[in-house]
Amino acid sequence: AYGLSKAGGQVMLLHLVDRLMERQLDAEGAALLAEAITARGIAVRLGAASTGFVGTDKVEGVALQDGTVVPADLVVVAIGVRPNADLARAAGLAVNRGVLVDDGLTTDDDSIFAIGECAEHRGSVYGLVEPAHEQARVLAMRLAGKSAAYEGSLLATNLKVSGVGVFSAGAFEAAEGTETVVLRDRNAGLYRKFVLREGRLAGCVLVGDTQGALFYLGLIRSGQDISAIRADLPFGEHYCTARAA
Repeated sequence: AYGLSKAGGQVMLLHLVDRLMERQLDAEGAALLAEAITARGIAVRLGAASTGFVGTDKVEGVALQDGTVVPADLVVVAIGVRPNADLARAAGLAVNRGVLVDDGLTTDDDSIFAIGECAEHRGSVYGLVEPAHEQARVLAMRLAGKSAAYEGSLLATNLKVSGVGVFSAGAFEAAEGTETVVLRDRNAGLYRKFVLREGRLAGCVLVGDTQGALFYLGLIRSGQDISAIRADLPFGEHYCTARAA
């Protein structure tokens, strides 16, 4: 969308649900991202369920579920990854969104395993390459007769969306037993949220400025106690390491 807009096109972003990047951002981070994208000249329409294209010889618009038609000369569709579990279902295996597997990556048939984008583990279908690699390592060890278990993957997103830096990792939604540290500056397009559980960093969201992303990811993965640097978390690695020293 950003590339088309920079090339001089009038661009509208239609998104099915009520916030952008709903799997990677919390509501406030998603709202700030939408504002930043709009400020770059891209119209954003949320909760827009499309039903089809309009046009005879070429596309002339996108029809929405509410009956409106959005005029268009060009439509770019991004729908992500959905597991193709038809073969597993036809074979009688247990299937939900994906092929259901346990911590050993075994289906409900002990002789059949599933990994990657078709597998559903503890309710999650990842659709990303890193979890597939982690699953493959576990399954390879098991097939070699070694003890191994897959306990899920820590997902991290670090990218630019229409020129806006976005990072998220871990369990970034507040829940019972957690506390939240937030730094926000809407005028500067800055949002930093950290979710702590029992003195450890459980997850975080960065929008606008993603400096320190790998530092925060390391804290989440290590599970170390960060009580001593709690107040300095939003200001980055330099402040945190100086405090710890």
